Amino acid sequence: MNPLTSEPPRDAPRVPTEARISVSDQAELRSLREHLRRIRGAQVEQVAAEPEAGALGSGELLQIAVPAAGLLAVVVRTLPEFIRSRRSSVSVTVETADWNVTVSGENLDDVESVIKRVLPDA
Repeated sequence: MNPLTSEPPRDAPRVPTEARISVSDQAELRSLREHLRRIRGAQVEQVAAEPEAGALGSGELLQIAVPAAGLLAVVVRTLPEFIRSRRSSVSVTVETADWNVTVSGENLDDVESVIKRVLPDA
């Protein structure tokens, strides 16, 4: 970062600031939206998902915008808490232009290693 302008250098790697978040059970989308809205600095919107090929309709997903990649790491870190609080088994997928991560009951304890893999500076 240039200390005089507070702007990243022109050759800096692209930092993801937007992600699409889906949940395996559409009935849990509203709860997930409310959960993520508690993260300071995150802007969360519920939007229509692109229909899959051959599908008759589409579901919805969340679109989240954050001011820095580090806040995306915070988003992913909060997902185990959300998943543990559900009565049924759900999985949550976070997708950016560069990577995607799915957190489910089977990999709750591996979230930190996943974050280090996709966001090494977070």
